[in-house]
Amino acid sequence: MLLQSGEAVKERLANGQLEVAIRSLGFEKLVCVGNFAQNARTLKEAGIPYEAIAALFKLCRGAFADLEWFRSVTTLVQDPEHRCDRIDFSEDWWYVDDLAPHYLTVGKEGQELGLLESRRICTPEPDGDGEDIMKWLKAIGDLS
Repeated sequence: MLLQSGEAVKERLANGQLEVAIRSLGFEKLVCVGNFAQNARTLKEAGIPYEAIAALFKLCRGAFADLEWFRSVTTLVQDPEHRCDRIDFSEDWWYVDDLAPHYLTVGKEGQELGLLESRRICTPEPDGDGEDIMKWLKAIGDLS
């Protein structure tokens, strides 16, 4: 979601721009829902010492600038294959995932069906430059 196919961070998210936008909105928690979370869990279960959040920070390649802040707000989803099961739809939540259409339909008994049109969900272009994510974040800010 944050990286282009060439593994570079998307231009509009680079140099900490994504972090600035997220922090300006006062987000208190970030949850990595990608397959990285499963890989990190597998290493932990195997007893391999691994600093998952620091590795994720590096994997984001500059979309975030402050590692200590990132550590303080970021967690990993327990089961990326069922990543939407942990969303509490009665709470204040936001969801960014280029695979949102798939995962929102495999969740809890179809509860998520119909949410794809929600302003709470951003389905970014996998090969885009990140402008879609930044526009979505700006729209969230304009709502408050």
